[in-house]
Amino acid sequence: MRRPSRLLALFLAVLVCIGLLTYAVQNQYQIRNTLSYATRPLWDSDDAPSDVVPHYYADGFHITSDAEYVCQLHGWSARNVAPDTELKVLDAVMMSSELDLLEVRMNELEEVVDFFLIIESNATFTGLEKETYFANNKERFGKFADRIVYRFLPGYPLKSGETAWDVERRTRDAMSDLIRESVFRFSPQTQTLVIMADLDEIPARHTVALLKECDFGKSIHLQFRNYLYSFEWYLGLSSWRASIMLWDPKTSFYRHSKSGERILADSGWHCSYCFRTIKEYAVKMKGFSHSDRIGGRINLLDPSRIQDVVCTGKDIFGMLPEAYSYKDLFSQMSLTPLKSAVGLPRYLLENANKFSFLLPGGCKRP
Repeated sequence: MRRPSRLLALFLAVLVCIGLLTYAVQNQYQIRNTLSYATRPLWDSDDAPSDVVPHYYADGFHITSDAEYVCQLHGWSARNVAPDTELKVLDAVMMSSELDLLEVRMNELEEVVDFFLIIESNATFTGLEKETYFANNKERFGKFADRIVYRFLPGYPLKSGETAWDVERRTRDAMSDLIRESVFRFSPQTQTLVIMADLDEIPARHTVALLKECDFGKSIHLQFRNYLYSFEWYLGLSSWRASIMLWDPKTSFYRHSKSGERILADSGWHCSYCFRTIKEYAVKMKGFSHSDRIGGRINLLDPSRIQDVVCTGKDIFGMLPEAYSYKDLFSQMSLTPLKSAVGLPRYLLENANKFSFLLPGGCKRP
C-alpha cells in the first residue's frame, strides 16, 4: 500500500518542480529585478552628473534683454556671437506614438527652436509593425510645417541575433546623420545647439532661451522633474539623460547618455508613459528596448490592469523602482497623487480640456 503513496508523492513533487520552473521562466525578469533592485542601494550608485548648476528663473524674468546679468547668475558669460554668425537651435526626437506630448513639446519650444527634427519608423524597436503616427497626423502640426524636418526609417522584424537595443542604436545613428545634413545647409559661420532628449523629455522654454544667450560650454545635461503616467505622479528630480550640445560636425553625435558632469537644475519635465489610450501603453510595453520585462506575463497587457496602475501610480511591469537609496526606493513604491498643476508647460494648461488625462485627477483612459 505504500508504493502507490510514494509514486503519488513523487508525481506531486515533479508537478511542483515543473510549476516552479515554469513560474521562474515566465517571471525571470521580475525575479531578477526584485533581487537586484531591492539590493541596489547597497552595491550601486547613480551615474548622474554630479555638478549641478543652480537654475534661476521667475515669471517676468527677461532672459534676452538681461542676458549678461542672467548668465552671470549661472556662473556663465553672455554668448559672444559675431555679427556675421547665426545661432540655430534644433530639437531632435525619435517618434513612437506620443502625438499629445509632441504637440505640447512643440508649442512649449515654438519661440526658441528653429527646426524640429523627427525620425519615425513603421516598426517598433522590437520589430513589431506599428502605425506611423506623425505621418498619419501631420496636419495636426501644420503651423510648424515649414520648420519640421521629417525622416521615415523603414522598420523590419528583428534578424537572428539582433536585439531591440541594436535597432535603437541604428535609429540614433540615423538621427546623427539627419542633424549633420541639416547643419550642412546652414552657413559655415552658424553655431548650432541641438536638444538631445527623448520625446517625453520636454525642456522648458525659458531653459532653452537661457542656454541660447549664455556660453555654457560644449554641452550640459538637463535635470527634469520626473513624472509617471501623467503630471499627477511625481517621482522627483531624477531625470538627467537629456542634454543640449553645441554641435561639432566632426565629433558630435546624437546621444542619450552621459556626456559630462554638469547638469542644469530643474530644466523641464519628463513625463514617462504619459499616453492618452490604453492601447498606447501596450504598444510601448511590447515595442521598446526593455520589452523583455514582460517575459511570459501576458496578463501585464490586460487593459483593466493597465488602467489600475495608471490610477494608482504603481509600476506598469509590477517591478520595484530603480532607486539608488532606500529613501527613494520606499518613497517611489507608494506615490502620493499631486493636486498641484503649478509650473507645468503653459500650452498644457491653456488646453486643459484637451489634455485633461495629463493633469491631476484625469487618470481614466479609453
